[in-house]
Amino acid sequence: MSHDLDIRRFFQRAPREWLQRYFNERGVFSDLDWDKVKIRNVDALYDAWLQLDNTTQESLSEDFRNIQLLATSAGKMAILDEAKQVDDPNIVAEELAKLDGYFQCAFWALLERRRIWDGAIFFAAADGKPKRYWRKRINLPKLRHQPSKADAEGLAEAVGRLFREKEARGHFCQCERYRRGQKVYYFLYPQDHPQTPLEYDEKGQCTKRPCKFAFEIVMIHDPAEGTLSIWHEGSKDRVKDLQVLFAKHVLKEVIQRESPKDDRVYDLTRFMDPDYRLTLPSALGIKSAAIRKVRVLKTGPEPHWIRIDLAANCPDHVLHHRLQAATRDIPRSMLKVTLVGIQARFELQGDESGNRPRTFEISAPNSCSLENTPKDILLQRMLVENDVEPRQKAPANGDSRD
Repeated sequence: MSHDLDIRRFFQRAPREWLQRYFNERGVFSDLDWDKVKIRNVDALYDAWLQLDNTTQESLSEDFRNIQLLATSAGKMAILDEAKQVDDPNIVAEELAKLDGYFQCAFWALLERRRIWDGAIFFAAADGKPKRYWRKRINLPKLRHQPSKADAEGLAEAVGRLFREKEARGHFCQCERYRRGQKVYYFLYPQDHPQTPLEYDEKGQCTKRPCKFAFEIVMIHDPAEGTLSIWHEGSKDRVKDLQVLFAKHVLKEVIQRESPKDDRVYDLTRFMDPDYRLTLPSALGIKSAAIRKVRVLKTGPEPHWIRIDLAANCPDHVLHHRLQAATRDIPRSMLKVTLVGIQARFELQGDESGNRPRTFEISAPNSCSLENTPKDILLQRMLVENDVEPRQKAPANGDSRD
């Protein structure tokens, strides 16, 4: 997994004691005077880095990219999620709580809990994928067996065959499978088209060498909700093909290529209640979350909107006072909340400065303005924990996916 890395900036942000421990365990820089390495002046460390051979730099840089990936609020949550599968989550949570900042948490996972590392990296990478390439399918058939390694291997073979036939690539394909709560993640790596990039050899000569890179596909299956989310930087038609293959090889079912219409809706009725409060799980690091905007549709005769948007310095409680005054003579059955604006603040970590609030909107039928930034990912998690998620109306005669 490749992520941009500014090595000097990384040295400035990473805690010195953890950098020193990391290099000591790697047997590097044993003669470096670490007292000369300061937060604002890492020249001694940077100069020593430049003396390393390319192979060593490349190996260490991969660790640093992944540390940088996990050194966020969402990265810490990815560590905790993987701990639930392969470690004691309570012990891991206690140890992380003792650390001051996200970089320390990432270093700790690498140096103290290596078995958590790979899964956490995969989760963090998936969380940060550009939102525009995610597509979700609903109403999948029920999963009636325990997914196996053979299922993942069959899926990988089928995906590789699909891309060979359709796009003349994918001659090899590998699948990594990880469980995250009730969801199962499938990371697929088909071979891409052969390329001949420019690179430097050991003698510093610029040369061309044929390479067979891989491209990435991420599938997230939620068997409880009957959904499949796929991230692929390709066409919608190809995603439909991938949905069919997933159903065939993992669910052991045949589905149509055309996805059913996403008719899930938010139930925002709870936000009419002046006593309603969003619960804030401590692991998310969210200090507060308050409703600052609301839009209500008055239905029936003379339909109209009622909108309340608090100014920056207005206390939170004013919103419901104004809303109650505006709807006093209207039956609750004629009121429908169609938009809610929420302002959240996060607990400040040791390696963070500033604490700007994050404001986002939820609107009917199923739209949310949150993106895939580290803190937005935690806010999405908060909504899930509070059961504020788009849902389908219960079918009249049992489960339509049976």
